[in-house]
Amino acid sequence: MSSKAAPRTSEITIKETKLENEGGAMQARDSLYKPLSVKVDEYMLKLGYSNSQALGIVVQILTQGKVRVDFRDFNERLELVNESDRCDLAQAAALFEEHLLSMQSGEELDDEQNPTQRVIVQTPRVATS
Repeated sequence: MSSKAAPRTSEITIKETKLENEGGAMQARDSLYKPLSVKVDEYMLKLGYSNSQALGIVVQILTQGKVRVDFRDFNERLELVNESDRCDLAQAAALFEEHLLSMQSGEELDDEQNPTQRVIVQTPRVATS
């Protein structure tokens, strides 16, 4: 992706698979395809507007092509649909910053059906022997 201009977050499609905790077992739900910008907006509402966790999620998916986000009762697995959307760390951070600026200016703000939710993000557990 170094030779061409970086796409905007609204031009990058991701696949989202939600795994819900039902009685101690994780059950996969249907996969959804959506623009990365919609997912970033969701995380910004859930996690806060200048949150380093949201930045970390976006950087991970853009640099590695996939990320798993663990919440208390469910996990989300996000994957880039088009591997050519992968970029380096600097480009990923710049895309995140560009998206934040466009949200603040109201340019791409798309809050169709995003009700306010309470989400608790916990740090990963360390397995002990």
